Amino acid sequence: MRWSDLFDDLEAQVTRAEREAFEEEVRERSQSERAAVELGAVLAASEGARVRVTLTDGQAVSGDVVDCAAQWLHIAEGSREWLVPVWAIAQLDGLAAGAAAPGVIAARLTLGHALRALAEDASAVLVHTRSGQVRGRIAAVGADYLVIEPARIVPFAAILTVVPAP
Repeated sequence: MRWSDLFDDLEAQVTRAEREAFEEEVRERSQSERAAVELGAVLAASEGARVRVTLTDGQAVSGDVVDCAAQWLHIAEGSREWLVPVWAIAQLDGLAAGAAAPGVIAARLTLGHALRALAEDASAVLVHTRSGQVRGRIAAVGADYLVIEPARIVPFAAILTVVPAP
């Protein structure tokens, strides 16, 4: 064997080992970065996407993502609209592959903010909960509950969707 062949072989082994180490580092960093991505960031990257949302009670709604924040998703299909709290989502199909950090305002908008906007509008709503439906106008919104006229309290944790009342 010639020395040049020996050195060429040695160089190829080192190059291969460096490439494998680099690829492993890229895999580890990708996994680490993906592990830090929250659902709100995935939703922020999905505005305008066509999605199908399966709720925790098994029902599904489909439509285009109109708006979203860390705690909620606004979906529309024609004249039908749904405000869906993130904790009511069992599965999402059709989301964008990438993720983007939600803007500063969207990151701070809670479900309470969205419900207060609906209360100011004074429109009748239909609130789907795990135990049924509540129809009426939103009279008040607390830190973790809303009041539907006349004095029916619905904890945020029980809400599956809020839709305009027909």
